[in-house]
Amino acid sequence: MAASEVDALLERLVAQFESPYDFLRELVQNAMDAGSDRVEVSLETHPAAGEGDEVVFELTVVDTGAGMDEAIIDRELTRLFASGKTDDRTMAGGFGIGFVSVFAWEPEAVLVHTGRSGESWELLFHADRSFEKVALDDPVEGTTVVLFRRGKAREREAIAEAIRSSLWKWCRYCPLEIGFEDFDDDGPMELIQDAPEATGGPGGVVRSEVRGESTLRVSFGVPANAVFLRRGLVLAEGSPAKLLDPEIVSSLGRSTEHLKIWADSPQLRTTLARDKVVDDVGRAEVEARLSTLIGQLRTELLTRATLLAETSIHGGEDGDGADEEAWIDEAWTPERHAIASSLHAHMQVEAEHIGARALRAANCLRDLAHGEGVSVDALAERMAGRPVLVAPPPSLATPGPLADARAELLSKLRPSKFPVVAALVQDDAPWLDALLDLAELERRAVERAISSVQLRPGEAVGLCGVVQTLLEGLGCDGLRVEVASFVDLAARPERSPLFGPEVVGAAAPLAFHGGGVSVPRASLRRRRLWLNLNHALVEAAVRGFAERPLLSGACLTLAVCGQLDRPPEPGEVARLLDVLDASAPMPGGGGTPG
Repeated sequence: MAASEVDALLERLVAQFESPYDFLRELVQNAMDAGSDRVEVSLETHPAAGEGDEVVFELTVVDTGAGMDEAIIDRELTRLFASGKTDDRTMAGGFGIGFVSVFAWEPEAVLVHTGRSGESWELLFHADRSFEKVALDDPVEGTTVVLFRRGKAREREAIAEAIRSSLWKWCRYCPLEIGFEDFDDDGPMELIQDAPEATGGPGGVVRSEVRGESTLRVSFGVPANAVFLRRGLVLAEGSPAKLLDPEIVSSLGRSTEHLKIWADSPQLRTTLARDKVVDDVGRAEVEARLSTLIGQLRTELLTRATLLAETSIHGGEDGDGADEEAWIDEAWTPERHAIASSLHAHMQVEAEHIGARALRAANCLRDLAHGEGVSVDALAERMAGRPVLVAPPPSLATPGPLADARAELLSKLRPSKFPVVAALVQDDAPWLDALLDLAELERRAVERAISSVQLRPGEAVGLCGVVQTLLEGLGCDGLRVEVASFVDLAARPERSPLFGPEVVGAAAPLAFHGGGVSVPRASLRRRRLWLNLNHALVEAAVRGFAERPLLSGACLTLAVCGQLDRPPEPGEVARLLDVLDASAPMPGGGGTPG
């Protein structure tokens, strides 16, 4: 090949590098191949002869590796594309361009000192790529490469930052000590070293595989990121959607939005210009193994969320002998809730892959009323058409009377079957609503759906008798209707709920009125139903009952039926009124409030 052809080829080769500072990656790789345990990079500025702010920048790279003797220099360093590493795919010098890359920085001269097997050499490369080789008398350990380039003093900060950025981009995970020192800055040498995230973020969900020199690791986290490496040297980095094979990206779907991938393997190779990882059999095998790990990660995600929701501080027991009314779910700490929220946010993204059936069946939600895990399927069964109750964990509530009253309400619910899901609605609504939608469930804050009841025994017995008779005639058998006063968490009268069936088994009288959603008709059977004396319609019915008992009772019954999920036809109520009108005496004796 003619000299002009070699020069043209060399120029094209150098021009392929994305950044003129990528040569630092090549020199670090050469140092690792030579067995070096550290690399020191430095920048120094010298005044240049002449006027103005012209200076000479001296960029030095020193390693402690095996160095080179004359045979290696002649065979590999000074011959374009020559390499003694051809048969070793773990070495980036497989293309023989590691040293050639220094000319991308456009130095006016490059000085190399190296030694091996008792030999020591100095090489001086000029801007035209010609070089001189001189044997040295003094011993040299390792290899030192020094680049000289003229420039303006004001460029120094930008050059130092470019050096720093290149080292951090490509070399931060390398298994050797790398330092950078700017001699014109007063700061100490900066250590270029980082460690990959191994915990998988909150919850510690991560899957790893180690085979020989290959280490693969996947986890969920934001922002999504994928890194391909060889022996700790970054080959490519970016979003999984851009870095992985298009077919794999398509199969992953939304998973690419929150995947963190680490793949360090000698099976990964780069193109001649180091601008991308080669699509070959080695890469395909690595990506296939990554896909398997991602599938395992999804399973682990659901398992971890379930184990967390089932956390107990009593060794699996429900209590420790403390007063039941004062019981608080102490196991559900702010830290656990934060981890659970993070896991659920990732599960929302992975819902399509995990599957609706698995998500519904897993006890992955925390029931604050009973201190245990609960599934969406269990919520649907226990609530039986009612909205799911939610509340912030007591450990996260703002201290004060309201938080104390809510905690007391949770304690009252504990003997009942009603679960209360731990949720900070402002933060958790997206994933919680998506999970509840799998069973077409709605949610309500526990204090909005349930009221404490102040009993009023013996009042409005006649009115209650009419309403009870009508509702029983509509299929609500075993119902006992009474009047009572509903109060909220602050013990203030609640005027909006018209009525509420009792919460069976609760430690104190509680009415489940749903907070504005339809009340299941089936929930009126075999229990007490309280009419709220604080509601204007109930108050009017009580006052008017003495003069128009059937009309008062019918109006109130129709109002109750209007809030049921399956309201009866008006004609059904009319027929029952005819029967009731023909019967005597009036149920309850037509009494008025005592």
